[in-house]
Amino acid sequence: MEKLSKEDPKYYNINNINEEPGCLYIISTPIGNFDDISLRAIKLLKTVDILLCEDTRKTKKLLSYLKIKRKNLLSYNDNNAKSKRPYIINKLLTKKNVGIVCDAGTPLISDPGYKLVQECHNNDIKTTHAPGASSLINALVLSGLPTNQFYFGGFVSSKENLKKKQFLSSQKIMMTGIWFDTCLRLKKTLKLMFDIFGNRKISIARELTKTHEEVIFSDLKRITEIIRKREENKNPLKGEVVLILEGCNKKKEVDFKTLTSSIKDKLKKLSVRDTVNEIIIETKLPRKIIYSQTVKIKNGDLN
Repeated sequence: MEKLSKEDPKYYNINNINEEPGCLYIISTPIGNFDDISLRAIKLLKTVDILLCEDTRKTKKLLSYLKIKRKNLLSYNDNNAKSKRPYIINKLLTKKNVGIVCDAGTPLISDPGYKLVQECHNNDIKTTHAPGASSLINALVLSGLPTNQFYFGGFVSSKENLKKKQFLSSQKIMMTGIWFDTCLRLKKTLKLMFDIFGNRKISIARELTKTHEEVIFSDLKRITEIIRKREENKNPLKGEVVLILEGCNKKKEVDFKTLTSSIKDKLKKLSVRDTVNEIIIETKLPRKIIYSQTVKIKNGDLN
């Protein structure tokens, strides 16, 4: 076959990409808009011997849109991954090409596919990735928050005690924080975030790349009010969301002398609760610190 240099435009032609036999291809698919898919991903969806799908019904919709008719779609998800891995590894060892897709976006991000990659490494099976869309990255670049470093916390736990541990463990991380959550739990999540992180900036992204794409940027104090008004107007947020949170600003040391003075001034006119809320908005310090200091002053423990 003719060898092409990188200077030759033909070098980048999809037809000149030679995929290797006996390889696991991690294939990114669109997160909403079906046009957000690479030429290489389309080729792989057509040509791999076996295509692993988180949900075959959802993958069939994408294949139908791309006018790809194929067989050998194999369900591979949380419920059956352990039992199917030996079969898949055996197919790869016999030089079959296997592709893996998730319902939307990039596989292995918060899904069980990474264990299959581990098995491939253990068996000296080549693994590669046809890159593409990711809701995590989409939401990050739309947030307006620092992107040079970020921390991904995965899905927010549905259990309040575990959710609290998740947030407490990342309270002092200076990088931008990213979590997945559902709108059904969002109000409780945001309240807990406010209590633990203080009044930091936050971005909520949903329906990314779709017709009703929406990114709400505010701070933890105001965003709860925004959501409440949406519900009153019968326009609540729905579905899954990506939360992008401002990182901890460790350069902003707690000046307890100034903090104490501000709290004393406000307590002359306001209740403990209102004092705490106003100081949080002004300082963006965690509620725990401000509440503790306010109670001590109210009780006369601090002069």
